[in-house]
Amino acid sequence: MSRAIAKKTGSRAAPQAVLVLQGGGALGAYQGGVFEALCEHEMVPDWVVGTSIGAINSAIIAGNPPERRVERLREFWHLVGRDDPLTPFAANPFTAWLAPWFDAGGLWNTLTHGIPGFFEPRRGGVLNLNQMVPTPDASFYDTAPLRATLERLVDFDYLHTRRMRCTVCAVEVGTGELVAFDSRKHRLAPEHIMASGALPPGFPPVMIEGKAYWDGGIYSNTPLDIVMDDAERRDTLCFMVDLWDPTEAEPRSISAAMARQKDIQYASRTREHLEDHRTMQNMRRAIEILASRLPARDRDDPALQGLSGLGCTSTINIVRLIMKAMPSDDHNKDVDFSRQRLAARWQAGAHDAERALRHKRWLAPLPAPVGMVIHELVQEETQGPP
Repeated sequence: MSRAIAKKTGSRAAPQAVLVLQGGGALGAYQGGVFEALCEHEMVPDWVVGTSIGAINSAIIAGNPPERRVERLREFWHLVGRDDPLTPFAANPFTAWLAPWFDAGGLWNTLTHGIPGFFEPRRGGVLNLNQMVPTPDASFYDTAPLRATLERLVDFDYLHTRRMRCTVCAVEVGTGELVAFDSRKHRLAPEHIMASGALPPGFPPVMIEGKAYWDGGIYSNTPLDIVMDDAERRDTLCFMVDLWDPTEAEPRSISAAMARQKDIQYASRTREHLEDHRTMQNMRRAIEILASRLPARDRDDPALQGLSGLGCTSTINIVRLIMKAMPSDDHNKDVDFSRQRLAARWQAGAHDAERALRHKRWLAPLPAPVGMVIHELVQEETQGPP
């Protein structure tokens, strides 16, 4: 992406380009559409950072050569999609009133049979929640199918060449601390990606070098801090793809209340974090400007040099894409792998990314005192099938 930005802006040194992918299960198809649109506009990131399903998408993107990335993403989302023979009945106006029952049947099928290439019920089932088992067996489902899928769709040798940086986030179970597995520091393997998506109690913790790891989303579902810590001293353009909208309407039913609770929980206070980072980055720019205006006699003062070192000249542009809920979404939307809805979410991601790329406000130079700008699309009414 850096070359494309340099060409569009006419600058010699382009900012690093980052794609941040949130966790959200089946909602992750939206991220595939976003990435496809970025590729079509030659806006391929230098670095992908993901949690949970975002980590899986990130590994597929970074773990394939450019010409195969979208193809591999589509292959993954086709693999995990569920054919629903009742879909035509839900679309029929004479039987549409049965749609909630059709959705319940699809959910039951997922819960009892799992998702091909992703997870399956643990053999023997779980009869006693207090039964002592080995740590890797402490879950309702077995994610061995996901390992096989990752081994087939991700070229981990290619990933190790570091042509695109890849970072995935997980939580160390023993300490409760967030851990970033970064391709610049680690040789990433299937277990690192699986660890980032090991959401308990459904999925088992993943053992890496004798330590157990769970889904990074239970600590922070949006791995923004990792990017911000890196971006403090470097110009950065970050596309942040959120799957949970913290600003949906107030609920009018119990199901809607449960859905709303998930939106708020997994949005992970993103807006608050963004505002904190914007304040800090603008402060660093202000310090840099003030330091540049110090009289020459004061620039060698050790105390002032220490303060001046807190400043920086880098700028950060955050392009935030937030997936809007579909009209019939409920609290199970993140486990709805029906092909119809996966396709609709992919299409929505491509549509929103296209809108962002048309505006290109993030290409405009920032005023001198401004270190960080957050760009958000004006929301449209939800499109797509019910």
